[in-house]
Amino acid sequence: MISFQNVRKSFGEREVLKGISFEVPSGQILFILGTSGTGKSVLLKNIVGLLKPTSGKIFIDGEEVSDFSEKQMFAIRRKCGMVFQQPALFDSLTIFENVAFGLRKHQPHLSEAQVGARVKECLGLVHLHGIESKRPQEISYGMQKRVSLARTVAVNPQILLFDEPTTGLDPVTTNAINHLILELSRKLKTTSLVVSHDMQCALDIADHILVLDQGEIVDQGSPAQLKKSRQPLVQDFLKEALDAEAAR
Repeated sequence: MISFQNVRKSFGEREVLKGISFEVPSGQILFILGTSGTGKSVLLKNIVGLLKPTSGKIFIDGEEVSDFSEKQMFAIRRKCGMVFQQPALFDSLTIFENVAFGLRKHQPHLSEAQVGARVKECLGLVHLHGIESKRPQEISYGMQKRVSLARTVAVNPQILLFDEPTTGLDPVTTNAINHLILELSRKLKTTSLVVSHDMQCALDIADHILVLDQGEIVDQGSPAQLKKSRQPLVQDFLKEALDAEAAR
């Protein structure tokens, strides 16, 4: 479980998170929706200790991590897997070597046969087969996104953090990535937090949705509850989702 209790984060006089409180039960998918600059990515960085809250408390699996040192955060970060906006693959390495990179770094006891089997397994989880010898520039952008997800899950994280995972993708590939997030979260029993501005994605796969505006939670609930929201920003997101659906 991940829990935020009245978390605030300021940069100088600018307060980015303004008393955020929420819980994510283990195994659930939480979408954090908001326009640009509302504090979504700052929230994720506080979970893994890249940023520290100015005040408030953060708990991961019942352990308060708000004031953890870098050394203490190492064990927490080992529980987490981060999927960035860009695939962030190493162009000079093959797909096999990209997926194997974290395994070799964090699980050096594995034999080459075990590494190979795990790479093949993880590429299979994201429905990619026979591309191990290719380099990132030889496959599509959408496939690169899936490879980055395979690389992330290879080290068996308990928590998956997604920062705008469908940025730059066409609607068909966006839908495929979203359902892959759902499929992997359920199959691997991970707790997943997805930062996004795409309401349709959230309605499709989230267990719970938070809507941030200017560093505050202005609404939250299940997809069914959010569909009935009268909050103006949520209404704007819902209209955008309906317009996008009609255009497909």
